[in-house]
Amino acid sequence: MADVSAHHTSPRRRGPPDTSSRCRAEKVTGTHDFEVANYSLLDGRIGAGRSIKSAPFSVGGYTWIIEFYPDGQSMEDCCCCCMSAASAFVSICDGAVTVNAKYTLSLVDRDGRAAASWLWRRRSATVTYGWPHPRSWGFKIFYLKPLLRFSRCLDDDRLKIRCQLTVFTPPRTEDTTPAPAPPPELPGHLERALKDGRGADVTFGVAGREFRAHRVLLAARSPVFDAELLGPMAERDARRVVRIEDMEPAVFEMLLHFIYTDSPPGSLEGYSTATAQDLLVAADRYGVERLKLMCAEKLCKSIDVSTVMTTLALADQHHCQELKEACIAFMSSPKVLRVLVATDEFKHLMATCPQLASSKSVEGASVEKN
Repeated sequence: MADVSAHHTSPRRRGPPDTSSRCRAEKVTGTHDFEVANYSLLDGRIGAGRSIKSAPFSVGGYTWIIEFYPDGQSMEDCCCCCMSAASAFVSICDGAVTVNAKYTLSLVDRDGRAAASWLWRRRSATVTYGWPHPRSWGFKIFYLKPLLRFSRCLDDDRLKIRCQLTVFTPPRTEDTTPAPAPPPELPGHLERALKDGRGADVTFGVAGREFRAHRVLLAARSPVFDAELLGPMAERDARRVVRIEDMEPAVFEMLLHFIYTDSPPGSLEGYSTATAQDLLVAADRYGVERLKLMCAEKLCKSIDVSTVMTTLALADQHHCQELKEACIAFMSSPKVLRVLVATDEFKHLMATCPQLASSKSVEGASVEKN
């Protein structure tokens, strides 16, 4: 029997999307109580088709009113089962808008609770207000008037109508793409610590210039500084100046900047070949491998006839294999070699680095010269 699982491919995992959005539909519910005082002066006297209105109230950002017809909205609609009826409507006051809403109209009993019986409570479906739809929706038969005295809702000749209105706001779409994380702050903080020297506990002297720094940070970033500053034989006196020989102050300053921030000051691409060479030597001296590789990469891109010999010697001395191969590849051109073999730098390099003489391109150039 064939192995079915062999033909099954697991779903391909995908990373998070680049952007995202969300549509949100919301609703807002509000309640308004409309009290009709001296109800008996209106009942049977105001006449069908005439209404009284509540004060305007706001729900969902729109303005509404309750329109109450004590004797019904019209003569035709005010009777049910040979009993007269009162009418009630919920109307929107705003201009040219279209709104979806639903509502419940209830009489309120003497305890302040909305009546639970369907006789005194009417609930609508969702309706649309505004042109071309009606601006007023409600119930022509809100309650049967002869039954009102049994409702416990007529208290001291006062009738209270409660409107619970729910407005469905237009759906809105929002961008949910996560904000990009801010750039790292640590390098900037450490650079500031290097510049202001606050808390520094070691001083370096380089060709007449002094640099204040922090032992623990240097030791964490460089195995050489770790041995010199925190090793068993380290000098603990913070007032003693540690002398740095055979290095320019500007190069040492760039080395410190990289140790603190993990990046050279400015763009390494803008450095001259000589500066990149000096910085590579300093990085190798203190075991800062990342800076050494960055300098080697910069030098690989800037090899020319005037610098290839010094760069090749540097690569050989500091064990930069890729940089060495890039230099030899550049020298493999017969046209370049004819220029180089005539120079004292070429002869000196062959004498001091005999292992380079084994390169076929260099051998060929030497034979051709001879």
